[in-house]
Amino acid sequence: MTLQQWQDKFGTNEACYAYLVTQRWPDGFICPKCQGTRYWTIQRSERTAPLYECSQCHTQASVTAGTMFHRTKVALRTWFLAIYLMATDKRGKSALALHRELGLPYATAWLLHHKIQHAMAERNAQYQLGGLLELDDAYFGGVSHGPGKRGRGIDQDPVVVDVSLTGKGRPQFAFLEAVPDLTKETVLQVLERRVENLGTWLSDGASIYAAGAKAHQADHKVTPSDDPEAPKVFHWINTVISLAKTFLDGTYHGRGRARRQLYLEEFSYRFNRRYLGTPIADRLLTACVQAKPHPYGA
Repeated sequence: MTLQQWQDKFGTNEACYAYLVTQRWPDGFICPKCQGTRYWTIQRSERTAPLYECSQCHTQASVTAGTMFHRTKVALRTWFLAIYLMATDKRGKSALALHRELGLPYATAWLLHHKIQHAMAERNAQYQLGGLLELDDAYFGGVSHGPGKRGRGIDQDPVVVDVSLTGKGRPQFAFLEAVPDLTKETVLQVLERRVENLGTWLSDGASIYAAGAKAHQADHKVTPSDDPEAPKVFHWINTVISLAKTFLDGTYHGRGRARRQLYLEEFSYRFNRRYLGTPIADRLLTACVQAKPHPYGA
């Protein structure tokens, strides 16, 4: 869907509310209390969602209640446009870019950006990687201090990276998770949430991945980092790490250690859907509709 088509479809608040109604009540309104189907609407203002009042028990329900748009004071058409822009620009859209392009106060643009990133993270968390996997870790942010893998430094943060491959050795999906350290306990917790059991793991033989492969009953194939074949074996995970760093440096200028995981979730969300083209905006809109409310500072 092109930007013009998106605007034609969701260019008014009424159209956006109508879409949310079909998503929340695909078979028509159902009262959350008594399951009644007869109702009337109460339109409070142009900028707020209408209330649906059950004609049987008089319970009032809002189509945005319990969603990412819960109690929003921002026009839904603005939300929907921000979702489109963040989904379809492969370089991403920073809060500052949304502030400039949508004409919003920066604090408002930041809030939209923040909540859309949370919706991406929630959707990412629903999936695990499996099959043929490359696993490694990298250091993001800051300036390198001395020798070490990928610029290991005291002001850099470790990130666990996993890339699943097709049978032809092409990348499918990836996750990147910032961690406080690379201890066995920390990394195993990440792998437990992010990776399926069994499969084949490719790593440089670090003990944390050996332990993870054992816990996941995976076939573990080791290629030491100093092996001449290592660049070929780990080509795609190195490529993903490079792309992620370029994204963070280009879109966010390397800022935001406190929010780095959300930036990584945003990168992963688009990378894992890179072949969809503009339909990725529809996918993200669905993810946002199904996402839970998030407070301002969460």
